[in-house]
Amino acid sequence: METLSRTFHDAIIDFLPDATFVIDLDGRVIAWNNAMEALTGVPAESMLGKGNYEYALPFYKERRPILIDLVFMPEIEIEKKYDNVERIGDTLVVDIFIPDFRPGGVFLWAKASPLYDPQGHISGAIETIRDITDRKRAEQEIVRSHRSLADIISFLPDATFAINREGIVITWNKAMEEMTGISAASMIGKGDYEYSLPFYRDRKPMLANLILMPEAEVKGRYTHVQREGDTLVVDTFIPNLPDKLSGRYFWAKASPLYDPQGNITGAIETIRDITDRREMEARLARSNAELQIAAEIQKSFMPEVIPQISGFDIAAQTVMAKEVGGDFFDVIPFEFIALDKGTLGLLIADVSGKGVPAALFMALCRIVVRVNALWHRDPAKAIYDSNNIITQDSKSGMFVTLFFGTLKEMDRTLTYVNAGHNPPVVFRNRDGTLEELLPTGIVLGAVENREYFSRTLSIGSGDVIVMYTDGVTESINAKEELFGEERLNAIIRKNARLSAHEILGRILSGVQEFAGDMPQFDDITLLVIKGT
Repeated sequence: METLSRTFHDAIIDFLPDATFVIDLDGRVIAWNNAMEALTGVPAESMLGKGNYEYALPFYKERRPILIDLVFMPEIEIEKKYDNVERIGDTLVVDIFIPDFRPGGVFLWAKASPLYDPQGHISGAIETIRDITDRKRAEQEIVRSHRSLADIISFLPDATFAINREGIVITWNKAMEEMTGISAASMIGKGDYEYSLPFYRDRKPMLANLILMPEAEVKGRYTHVQREGDTLVVDTFIPNLPDKLSGRYFWAKASPLYDPQGNITGAIETIRDITDRREMEARLARSNAELQIAAEIQKSFMPEVIPQISGFDIAAQTVMAKEVGGDFFDVIPFEFIALDKGTLGLLIADVSGKGVPAALFMALCRIVVRVNALWHRDPAKAIYDSNNIITQDSKSGMFVTLFFGTLKEMDRTLTYVNAGHNPPVVFRNRDGTLEELLPTGIVLGAVENREYFSRTLSIGSGDVIVMYTDGVTESINAKEELFGEERLNAIIRKNARLSAHEILGRILSGVQEFAGDMPQFDDITLLVIKGT
């Protein structure tokens, strides 16, 4: 009967899926199941009946007590020698790594319990061993992944935190510590909207919490939140931040966190302080508005309609490189002075510099020259006085190149002063030749009391005078070539039969075609006179 019972027990042990063996009180192996054979490579026939820790050799390559032997030791001795062993009632459980069991080592889970005879006396012990290497490796990989993810989040330049589905903080990176002044150690594990206190001084849902709400509820309660797929984005102003004298603007973005099965396990939120950017945008907006006002004021300086006198066709245009600039032209009618009927003052100029400073200096120059042109009949005297006034007021070192002349209907002449400006081109209709109106004095605004000289030329029927600023000849193309005087002269020759307005248009289109996609770096101003 005892043999039948032992055979029945052996069959049960052999049937167990985990590696299992049994020893008696003398430490001799009395059972060694199939799974143990598979785990150790040692057949039961060569192990049964063996003692003296023979069963430890497949695992440790030496004879030594293992978990099954601890069953026979007093509890105090186990605690003294084996601090990684867990006791559950009279059963011992351990997770252990054995480096030499196979290449690369192996993680084993083992469980050992005493065996009792019918009288309740310990008659031996049984140990079950399970290879948990794959599970342990997977757990280690998950830990490494989590640690790597935590390192990545911690490295992010934007303040970032994450919560689980219960609203408990699971990540609080360095940038968040810096933004809020609260350490990760004191925030991780906190719930009940603890993470909102640094921002609102109140426990309230943040963007990460909205991720966990139904979409309809988010739309119904938060109209300023934008949804991009499963991500929520918001720009918000928080007026009463702790330890801040004024409110701050924040940009925030929150996305769900998923487990491998695609279930939402929490949410992650990134927060960026965009106060400086918003303030810069506000300054830029104010600056752009001011530029628009300045551009409108500057535009008002330009003649809306070019006055005409008999015997001449006149056209002029300015193309600014920016909203405002330093180029300008003027056509000054002298009709209100009886002796000067049929006379126009023609002015083209280029202020050094760009933008608003140049535009302000341009306004000064235009007014000064216009007043002096109406006061003095001789252009040289008008520019002499203008230069002294502009030089006295030019504290910033700016100057202006200028060409000014009076065009008279009566004798078909242009009396001019060229104050360091690009020489205008004169096309003579009678023989197709070109000539230049060279400087007769220095730029305005540089030195006081410098002499200027007037010169006079006659303008015949079909003759063309083209006044221009250096934005024309210094335009560049993708090859960094200059448009230059030769191309300008070629366009003038080719189109001299056209009207003044058409000649001006051909020059502008020629410059634009030459430059192609290259941006315009300088203002372009043209004033064309054609004798009729």
